[in-house]
Parts: sequence; C-alpha cells; structure tokens
Amino acid sequence: MKKTLAMLFTTVIGLAILNLAKYALLNLPQSALATVRCEEVYGGGEVCIRTGELRLDKWVWDPDTAQWVNDLGIHDYKFGPGEEITFKVRVKNEGDETLGKIDVRDYLPSYVNHLSGDLSYEIHNLDPDESVEREIRVEVVPAEEIPDDDTSICVVNTAEAWGEGEKDKDTAQVCIEKKVLGVKALPPTGPANWYMIIPFSLLAGAVGLYLRKSNN
Repeated sequence: MKKTLAMLFTTVIGLAILNLAKYALLNLPQSALATVRCEEVYGGGEVCIRTGELRLDKWVWDPDTAQWVNDLGIHDYKFGPGEEITFKVRVKNEGDETLGKIDVRDYLPSYVNHLSGDLSYEIHNLDPDESVEREIRVEVVPAEEIPDDDTSICVVNTAEAWGEGEKDKDTAQVCIEKKVLGVKALPPTGPANWYMIIPFSLLAGAVGLYLRKSNN
C-alpha cells in the first residue's frame, strides 16, 4: 500500500512540474524565445549569437566568385593597397510587430579608409518580415601603412543594431596583403639587331681573306 501511494505521489508531482514548465514557456516574452545563430570564424571554432525579433547580417563582396560571402579567409581573395572593398548590411524584422526605431552602427577595421555609405543611421517603422540593406565601400590604405612583418593581415568589420529592447550584431572578415609587383626584364645590352651583324662579319672576313690571297 505504501509503495503504491509513493508511486502515485511521484507521478502527481512529475505532472505538476511538467505543467508548470509548459505554462512558464508559453508565457515567456517574445525576446526570450530567441533563436541562436552560429557562424564559423577564422582560426577555428564558431561564434554563436542569440537573436530575437531583430536580425542583422553582414557580407563582403568576393571579387573571385563575384558574389556576397560571410567571410574571406586566409586562403581566399586578398586585397592589396588601394583596392576597394564593399560590405553589405541587412537589418530585418523577424517578429510579429513593427519596430519603431532601430539604431545601426558599423565599425570599420584597421588598414582601410571609408569611401561611401553611412556608418551610423536609424531605421524607422520596420514592419514584420521587412528588411533594409545598405552598402559600405572602403579602400585599403597605401602599402607604406601596412606592416612588413606579416605577409597577410586578416581584419574584421563589425555591424550592430539595437532598438525596441532587441539587439543583434554580425561580422565579415577580409584579409589584406602587400601585393608583390612583377619583376620587369632588364633591356638587353649591346645592339638590338646583333643577329644581323654576324652574317656581315663573316662576309667581311671572307672578302678580306680572298684579297689577301690575291695579293700574294
């Protein structure tokens, strides 16, 4: 009898805990039910970001493949001094309600100069499933401003968005190197048409030898 009562008591307690957990889950605010986005990073491993109603994505344009990519690693296209790099940022409302005001900030990495595109701006009244995209163009600094001790330098561009109790950020990596200029061939020394001189030299030698024999 006691064993039966103990089992019944355990079952009742278990059901009560389960129902309480369901109630708490269903009544969590929308932001608490956020998903997690994970991306691989250069050097190994990954970075996981908790996302809610507000989502921000960042890409960089790959000149080799002519498409937008998340990152350009050490084995991908490398930018040289004076080359332009284009980044793209997309801010999206993944919730069910309009987001009244969103602040966006872009943080440029080292070894680049800003050319065009807003680094700080506001987005107003972003409706559900609506997104806004912006592009930023930068230029790699001159060669003398890039350290000589590294063959390649990988830097990260970060963008962040926040508002209405939501926040998200993303990054895009690029690698920079000093381009090795091709070695120009030195101009040949001596006459350019040396191959034409040889026959005339042989002919002159033969004529001289003939005249010498004739005089003898």
